[in-house]
Amino acid sequence: MFLSEEVRRRIVDHCVAALPNEGCGLLAVDGDRVVEVYPTGNEDASPHSFTIPPQEHYDALVDAESRGWLIGGVFHSHPDGPAEMSSVDLDTALDRDWIYVVVGLGGDAPEVRTATVS
Repeated sequence: MFLSEEVRRRIVDHCVAALPNEGCGLLAVDGDRVVEVYPTGNEDASPHSFTIPPQEHYDALVDAESRGWLIGGVFHSHPDGPAEMSSVDLDTALDRDWIYVVVGLGGDAPEVRTATVS
């Protein structure tokens, strides 16, 4: 999955702004490209977990579909950890076919990695 520098920047900026909690959001895809970032709130308000508010999920879905895109991914941060899917992340994945972007904020600079769980 291709993430442009603009997409990466928007994801990281949202995750940094969410500190000390995990930042999160949804990703719209068109083919093999992420074409839109939907930053959302985190219902958990936690540095160790995230839940995307249902209304924000629905709003992103409606917007993406109106543009001919699919919601095909999610992003979140690990405020004090690496950019790797945790066992909790893997167990609670919303859709096994989505792309998962994890932002590690525990080092000197933000690190962005993509993963799949299928």
